Amino acid sequence: MAGVAVVGPWAKEKLDALGRYLDFYSKVLKNQSWRTVYVDAFAGGGRAIVRGEPKRPAEGPSLFLDDQQVDAEQRELVDGSPRVALDVANPFSRYIFIDPNPARGDELEAMRREYGASRQIDVLRTDAAAGIAWVVSAPISKASHRGVAFLDPFGAKLNWSSVQQLADTGLFEVVVNFGLNMAIQRMLPNSGEVPDGWAKTLDAYFGTRAWFDEVYHERAGGLFRTSGFEKHPDYSERLLELYRARLKSAFGHVSTPRLIRNTKGAPLYYLLWAGPHPKGLKGADYILKMGERLRVRGGRRKSA
Repeated sequence: MAGVAVVGPWAKEKLDALGRYLDFYSKVLKNQSWRTVYVDAFAGGGRAIVRGEPKRPAEGPSLFLDDQQVDAEQRELVDGSPRVALDVANPFSRYIFIDPNPARGDELEAMRREYGASRQIDVLRTDAAAGIAWVVSAPISKASHRGVAFLDPFGAKLNWSSVQQLADTGLFEVVVNFGLNMAIQRMLPNSGEVPDGWAKTLDAYFGTRAWFDEVYHERAGGLFRTSGFEKHPDYSERLLELYRARLKSAFGHVSTPRLIRNTKGAPLYYLLWAGPHPKGLKGADYILKMGERLRVRGGRRKSA
């Protein structure tokens, strides 16, 4: 299993939601005349290892197992987003997987050969921005094509300009990992003194400097306090709503967010859908709300 990506257990929830939506989407369009396109802008490899919680036996000969052996017993191999998309019951007409990492690119090429003539697959060994630019410049049009793009960046490595390019085609829907807690919050010091590099990353991610005003407000000066900036108490919610508003303006419709948490219940990121059609919104809202509903019913965190 050397070289296979390792992900947290919460990735299964994200992939399950993606698979459910792609299944819904492909069923709706299966009898239509449009050619369908799936774009995975941060594809990774075809499979990943899910980290497990090491469990040490209390007694017996297995006490002599080392950490690597114990961890291996708790690992689970899952299909990554490329295979999730390839294995929907009603396949897309074309699949485009984008990843600049040489090892991941080799995995994707092997997967392309594995599926052979049963799927039309392009592997682009480049970054997401260049890959999306290639996609939107291809001979596709709203009259003949429909598509879904999965935007699942590591950190905040998704430029708004790429999202806007997809929206401008009028044919793409997007499923986005909005990495609020895993990435964005880490670049927002309490003082408001955001380093230039982080500020430029956030400008590119949101496509505007408006994020600053959603996070910070001027602190009133006084006898014992100097003036400066401090965070709004609800800055996380404000940032989420800013991004949702940007998506709605670009695509026309945006879903209710689905919060993904880690195994201890701490928030990690939100899954969002955006697209040009209300029917897509109805399906996305149903699927993305499903996880929260199941967690309440079961009394504990559970995948949709």
